[in-house]
Amino acid sequence: MMELVTGGSGSGKSAYAENMVCQSRRRLQEKEKREIPLYYIADMFPYGRETEEKIENHRQMRAGKGFHTLEWYQDLAGKLTGEDAPDLSGACVLLECVSNLTANEMYMESGAGENTVEAAVSGIRLLKERCRHLVVVTNEVFAESEPDSPEMSVYKKNLAQINRALAEMADRVSEVVYGRRIPVKGDPRQTDGQKLQEQAAEERGRTGMKLVTGGAYQGKLGYAKELYPDVVWKDGAECGLQDIETCEALDRFHLFVRRWLEAGRTKEELIDTVLEKNSGILIVCDEVGCGLVPVDAFEREYREAVGRICTAFADRADRVDRVVCGIGMRIK
Repeated sequence: MMELVTGGSGSGKSAYAENMVCQSRRRLQEKEKREIPLYYIADMFPYGRETEEKIENHRQMRAGKGFHTLEWYQDLAGKLTGEDAPDLSGACVLLECVSNLTANEMYMESGAGENTVEAAVSGIRLLKERCRHLVVVTNEVFAESEPDSPEMSVYKKNLAQINRALAEMADRVSEVVYGRRIPVKGDPRQTDGQKLQEQAAEERGRTGMKLVTGGAYQGKLGYAKELYPDVVWKDGAECGLQDIETCEALDRFHLFVRRWLEAGRTKEELIDTVLEKNSGILIVCDEVGCGLVPVDAFEREYREAVGRICTAFADRADRVDRVVCGIGMRIK
């Protein structure tokens, strides 16, 4: 059994993950009448006062719960197959957090470098095979309104690719928002992917707008193409501004909004243009309203414009889907 837990900074995902793995251990011990090993794999490298304080806070959270801590900063596969590897068979294991593991593999001298995604995914897959119950904590990959540096773009793409692979192999995926679990995968009441595709097939004859949104690099375009395989796509980063009036489907709509505003046009004009001339458009757009409020006035205007425009479109749309770690959820 593997659960992937995602969410933003300070969302309560760590407390949720610890609670889940401890509950699983208690249930197993009550059922089997024996001690079940409980491990915490810590991969935050203590490189400064801030990280040392975070590590200490997490130690206090785990205190008295029976965790054996393994400080494994990278090369999980090597740690699991080495001569000193602990016997994790039958154990309940908590790994925290994939965002740190990704950075360590990318930037530490002994890390995997360009092979970061493969190293992280294969290591966690091996960990899942070795233990009884695995809970993995990661960070949600958000899209900031201000453009990322090239280095940050590579990091976000790597982390998102790892998250998508882990979500695929996990039995259950949970997003934590303000301490509350939102089921993404594995909930018996949740609509599965096949059902979503069947619903989309039934709706293709409808002429209303459709919107697919989510964080950065979540697999939104791939998800949209599975639901709507026959549409012709335009790229919002490079298509003509007039294409918004006629195109079937537009990817990276948030970048189209940026170009629209840079051309001196308003969000109200864009809303009116789409609703009047192309109300059946399929749009894929990053959520860019998370993170710090930008200092630059244009960036603030752009961030708010994307949110306001997509809110207006979602209100009029026949269907709205949100994608987390490559898994789509219909929210309208």
